[in-house]
Amino acid sequence: MRYQDEIKGKLKDYKKVKFPDLEDGIWKKSNATKPHILPFIHRFENLLTQYRTELITYLRKNKNIKLHQFFHHLNSSQAMCLNMFYPLIEEKKLDLLFDVLKIEKVSVDYDSVCFEKESDIEKAPIIEQGIDKRPTCFDFYFKTIDGKEFHFEIKYTEERFAKAEHDNSHEAKYEAIYKNHCSAINSEYCNCNSFLDNYQIMRNLIHVSNKSYVVFIYPENNKKIKQQAEDSKSFLVKSEFQQHVINLTWEDLLGYLDSINLDSEKLTTQMNDFKQKYCIAGNPRI
Repeated sequence: MRYQDEIKGKLKDYKKVKFPDLEDGIWKKSNATKPHILPFIHRFENLLTQYRTELITYLRKNKNIKLHQFFHHLNSSQAMCLNMFYPLIEEKKLDLLFDVLKIEKVSVDYDSVCFEKESDIEKAPIIEQGIDKRPTCFDFYFKTIDGKEFHFEIKYTEERFAKAEHDNSHEAKYEAIYKNHCSAINSEYCNCNSFLDNYQIMRNLIHVSNKSYVVFIYPENNKKIKQQAEDSKSFLVKSEFQQHVINLTWEDLLGYLDSINLDSEKLTTQMNDFKQKYCIAGNPRI
C-alpha cells in the first residue's frame, strides 16, 4: 500500500474517533466527499486542542499567513507545521531544535520567527511579462541573534517534490532570477534544465549560504520524498555547503522531544497528541 493511502486510512479512523459528529469534507478537485477531510467550516479543528485558541488568535493577527486551500484536510502539511512549531514559539522553546539539527545552540531572535516566509531572493521586481511572480514560501523560518537563518520545508503525505514545466515562463524566470543565485549548487546542475527538473527543491537550495540553512522535515516512510531530500544534499549541493542542508525525519524530531524534559505539561500533551494524530512514533534516541 502506498504511504499516502495508508496515512489517509489512519486519518479516516482518527476523524471517526475525534470528530464523530462531523460529516466528511469535500475534495475540491472532484467535488466528492473524503473521510480524511474536515468540512471547510470546521477547518480550525485541524489545530490540536492544547494551543488551538492561541493559534487561531495568532493566525488572525498575522494576515500574511494565508491558509492553503487544502488546510481542512487532516493530512495538511501546513496544519502539521503549525501544530509542531507554534507551541515551541508560545513556550519560547525553539532553541530545543538546535540539538536535533546538530547546530551549536544560539539564542533565537523571536521577532524574526514566521510561517509562510516569502523568499527574499524572489522579491526582486520582475519586469518581463508572462513570468510567474509568485515567490517561494517557506513553511517556517527563524533567525538567531548572530544572524544565522533557518528555512524549513515541511512534508507529510506529498508524493514528491515538484518539477516545473520547461516552458517559456519558467525558463524566463530561471534566466531573470535563479541562475544568479546558484552559488551553493554543484556546477553540473547550474543550468535551466536541471533547475526545472528539480524545481521545488532548487528553489529551496538557492537559499543555502554560509549563514543560511535549509531544513527538510518528512516522514521516514515517505520513501520518495526522503530519497529526493537525501539526493538533493548528496548531489545538487556543493560539498562545502552540504552541512547547511539538514534532512530530518519527523520520527527523529519526535524521538528527540520524547527524550528531554519539556518542562511543560501542556507542551508534552501537545507532542503526544501530535504523534497520535499524524500516526508517527518517535525514534528512540541512542
